[in-house]
Amino acid sequence: MRKWFQETFSAELLFSSLKTVMSFLSPEDSCPLPTFRSESVQLHLPQPIKPALPAQTITGLIDRLKCFQVEISFENTVSSDNLKLFDDVRSLRFGHVLPDLSLNSDGIKYFAAWGTETFNSGKLYWELDMKDPLDWAVGVCKDSWIRRNGTVIESEDVFLLLFVKEDDDHSLLTTSPMLSHYIEKPQGRVGVFLDFESESVSFVNVAKGSLIWRYPSGSLNFPVRPFVHTGHK
Repeated sequence: MRKWFQETFSAELLFSSLKTVMSFLSPEDSCPLPTFRSESVQLHLPQPIKPALPAQTITGLIDRLKCFQVEISFENTVSSDNLKLFDDVRSLRFGHVLPDLSLNSDGIKYFAAWGTETFNSGKLYWELDMKDPLDWAVGVCKDSWIRRNGTVIESEDVFLLLFVKEDDDHSLLTTSPMLSHYIEKPQGRVGVFLDFESESVSFVNVAKGSLIWRYPSGSLNFPVRPFVHTGHK
């Protein structure tokens, strides 16, 4: 029941986010506003076969976001054997991960890195290439979450977009709270947009010029640091 509610809630909020995406790109900013191409989108309840809604292109979205683009550098790139982020997600999503099994048993090496800077004001945008990793997570987190090496399942200190593969299945999810998204996987670059004025975080599919997810206004009310977590063979 909890999983059904989270997945249905995700679909409803995605529709709401598509309607309000222009609100976090205010008319007072110096760059020209993009034109939103309205298309009919029907959102279904979860089915036995997961639907994959096509990306809905927003004309000019990426050009608009690049007005706020910043250079991001990462430090403390580490092998993340002790960070069980993907274990947590697989356990929640697929329900059959055993705690004594190592993810590296399949020859997958996992790495995590944190940004050198902490952000707490303004509007900031950056892109990361997620074409090659088998599993990946991008977004921002609170320093206290890093120190705890904590779980993402119940944490409210981390805003991540995750792609998790399990055999022939896969899931695209966001945290805080953990929600599944039934849209096509981004192919290549993923954009992260922080708006401290509306206190929201957004993820975009750069190749498609589409919004993947936008957190409701008021969600981002503390300093955060960029975060990336990837798995490679």
